[in-house]
Amino acid sequence: MPEEDDNAPRPLNAHDERRRYCPMLGHDLAFGYCRCPGRELPCGRIFDCWFEAFDVEAFLRAHYSERQIAEILAPRQDKRVSLYEMIRKAQQRGG
Repeated sequence: MPEEDDNAPRPLNAHDERRRYCPMLGHDLAFGYCRCPGRELPCGRIFDCWFEAFDVEAFLRAHYSERQIAEILAPRQDKRVSLYEMIRKAQQRGG
């Protein structure tokens, strides 16, 4: 039987079934949702929420570029500001 290499990269979906409480949404979620929360990159809170369960930083750094990691960690725009921007753009398109 071949030995398992603990340092071998795991597939991107290796932890997708792990579950924990999401403080942002207020209920349990699988890591797979945090990794793909309706956008291409993981949730910006993924490091804070999962660091106690496994080495999420090493795992994500194995699968995402430094630019993507920086984008994941970038502060999100306030919802009111983004709503205002959407309304303003819609008004500009309308005439």
